[in-house]
Amino acid sequence: MGCHLIEAPFRVMGLGYPTEAECSIGSVYLGKSQRAWLPDGPPPSSHVVLRFKGKPGKPDIRFHWMDGGIQPERPDELGPNEKMGDGGNGVILTGTKGKMMCSTYGREPRLLPLSLMQNTHVAQTLPRVKGGEGGHYAQWVEAAKAGPGSAEAALLSSPFDIAGPLTETVLMGNLAIRSFDIRTPKAKGFDYPGRYRTLLWDGEQMKITNFDEANQYIKRTYRTGW
Repeated sequence: MGCHLIEAPFRVMGLGYPTEAECSIGSVYLGKSQRAWLPDGPPPSSHVVLRFKGKPGKPDIRFHWMDGGIQPERPDELGPNEKMGDGGNGVILTGTKGKMMCSTYGREPRLLPLSLMQNTHVAQTLPRVKGGEGGHYAQWVEAAKAGPGSAEAALLSSPFDIAGPLTETVLMGNLAIRSFDIRTPKAKGFDYPGRYRTLLWDGEQMKITNFDEANQYIKRTYRTGW
């Protein structure tokens, strides 16, 4: 669900590559021991923290992703019986002047406290995709049929220059999770050097600079012909 939730802040704030990634994750009990993950599946829950460089004169941006039932701290501006996000998923943006939240796919953006919405009317300045979700899918199909450089491709609401870095950002969270359970050949007992470590990311070089063992998961060697 990452790309469907973080796209709104990613696009609005003009985020690029994260510079750091760290995580904490739930464990799976396997008889006599606990493992943070299973080779063929993800952990039951995770909390990923990414850091992005702020624009000149602005502080860095900290980005939290939580899943598996983990919830962020409830904003003080949200009433005890008011729904956070859409009740299942959502996004909370905390700034220097206030807070706002939205539901999945960036739906229903609203200020906090919600009472601010009663007298707040924001004029629409950005174009909307005709037909909503159905129109979004149709855009993709028509652009694929027309090919690169076509007028249809130029009209995409989620072109590769946005969707590519967005997906790489989500995958940085996965890389932090996968690195959590790495053991080195000399490891003994519960020695997992990837745990509780901040991974430093060089986006241009596509490389972790402070934990080389994690780099084995960044790219695959595909069989001939792919």
